[in-house]
Amino acid sequence: MKRISLDTLSLVLLCLSLWSCKREGDEKSNTLPDTKIVLEAINLTGDDRLNSVVQLSWYGTDADGYITGFEISLDETNWTFTTEQDSTFNFELDAGTDTTDINLFVRAIDNDNKKDPTPASLIIPLKNTPPVVTLDEASFPEDTTNLVLTFRWDATDNDGDESIISAQLKLNDGNWNDIDVDKRIISLIATDPTTSGTTNAYIYYNTETSPQSSTIDGFKNGDTNRVYIRVEDLANAISEVDTSEIIFVKRKTSDLIFVSGMNETSTANYQTILNTAYPSYDYVNYMINSNAYQPKFWNPTFRLMLSEYDKLFMLGDGTNITNPINGQIDIMLAYAAEHIQEFSNNNGKSFIINPLRTTNDISSIVSVMPLDSISTSSGTAFIQDNDSLTPTSSSYPVLTANYILPNVAPFYPTADAEVLYNATITPQSGWVGPDEVAALRKNGANTYQVFISVPVTSFGTTTEQIDLFDQILNDDFNW
Repeated sequence: MKRISLDTLSLVLLCLSLWSCKREGDEKSNTLPDTKIVLEAINLTGDDRLNSVVQLSWYGTDADGYITGFEISLDETNWTFTTEQDSTFNFELDAGTDTTDINLFVRAIDNDNKKDPTPASLIIPLKNTPPVVTLDEASFPEDTTNLVLTFRWDATDNDGDESIISAQLKLNDGNWNDIDVDKRIISLIATDPTTSGTTNAYIYYNTETSPQSSTIDGFKNGDTNRVYIRVEDLANAISEVDTSEIIFVKRKTSDLIFVSGMNETSTANYQTILNTAYPSYDYVNYMINSNAYQPKFWNPTFRLMLSEYDKLFMLGDGTNITNPINGQIDIMLAYAAEHIQEFSNNNGKSFIINPLRTTNDISSIVSVMPLDSISTSSGTAFIQDNDSLTPTSSSYPVLTANYILPNVAPFYPTADAEVLYNATITPQSGWVGPDEVAALRKNGANTYQVFISVPVTSFGTTTEQIDLFDQILNDDFNW
């Protein structure tokens, strides 16, 4: 057996001891990470302070490893981990506080899960910025509206839109009234639309069908109105007031509303008839000035206006119009259709003259009117000079064409409709289709809707036209 000398054993033990010391020294020499915020200081005071939305970046270094992440804190007690090296902070100021200083701490973490023992810190001087509110002038009526004043508003805040906590509305010389800060379309209508002068108004939000329980004062019915709005944020900073242009609101004077979607000359011909058959009526024309007076928001403006009347006479044609708010392109009757349906459901009575074109998309008015479809046949349909519209009842006059009417669009009525007039149709180029040009609907014995698809003023004498209107508006709708 070979013996190990004492000297050799001593040498081995010494080497082991030195190796152990070296290992222990290696562990103790691990360098802790270091953290830097890109901005070392923000030396701003007074009005130069930052708003509450601040973008910051940071980085970390580690001499003998690498950085795996960071922890962020506002109090050096509660830390949040992130692997990001920049962020946009939306700091909250205490309610009622205009300025404050935020302490931000960031510490790096290395691959040994060691954390910077001396986190980087930054004092961020903040000052609340007041919110900004705007009335959308494009959403207001052109300069005049019938009964209902609808508009849209918006508000922003550099400190975050969620910091806007309240909004107030004022009409003319009235008081400031709180409104819902989250509902941005407002419709106003006098509590009594027939009254004249300063009164209270109902407030409707967006497309809601019921008004708010509280009303707003200062509304001038049958007069000009100006709208004022302001908002307030968490720091109790109030925006500058935004003000609308002057809008005239017409009051209700009749149970019949005449809504025209034709030019002033054509409209005047029907006004001549109405002035005798039903001389008291309210009137709006959505066609004039390139359709500028159409409702910017058919729902709720047209719906709310229509709900105040018992009878509707609507005049339109196959011309498409563009809504300036949503860009929709359609015939006027298509915009109104769903609201006429609601009007009918609530016992409203509608008399509608709307000559159609075979190229019109009538999908939105089918069944709302007593109209199921129109012919898709090739060719065209004419009504010749001196040809007649023949009524199905002697209560209505025979109407003879005063000239040739090309490209008419008779229709197939719905199953629940009663035919009112048949036309003598001259087909051209192989056209095949119906001859019905007028139909009505009844609820029991009560007529509540009449639809005619040809221009009545092109048929018969003025006296006969007046007789037709008198029968429909005063007799058929007299319930």
